[in-house]
Amino acid sequence: MKIVIVGDGKVGQALTGRLAEEGHDVVVIDSSPKALRTSVEIHDVMGVNGNGASYAVQKEAGVGEADLLIAATSGDELNLLCWLKSWGPATPSPGSATRTTPTSWC
Repeated sequence: MKIVIVGDGKVGQALTGRLAEEGHDVVVIDSSPKALRTSVEIHDVMGVNGNGASYAVQKEAGVGEADLLIAATSGDELNLLCWLKSWGPATPSPGSATRTTPTSWC
């Protein structure tokens, strides 16, 4: 499965490691070259430096061909923008999860 993860912080790195271990084709998008370099070297994944809400960056990462987009940045607004930019007419059933309080999800 091809999976694109936006955000390479603690959550993004944990997801990257787990999904790469399971044999998935993982691409990570982050604005920090240092964080990306770490994930690329440790987990043998592809990294794309830039803003995950940017259409050009998502295109470079292959979001259009991905089976799954995970937006795991520290900001819900940015996560929703990433999701909205990735969703198009060819997307059969988009889904999302956002924090409503620090400990609950909807």
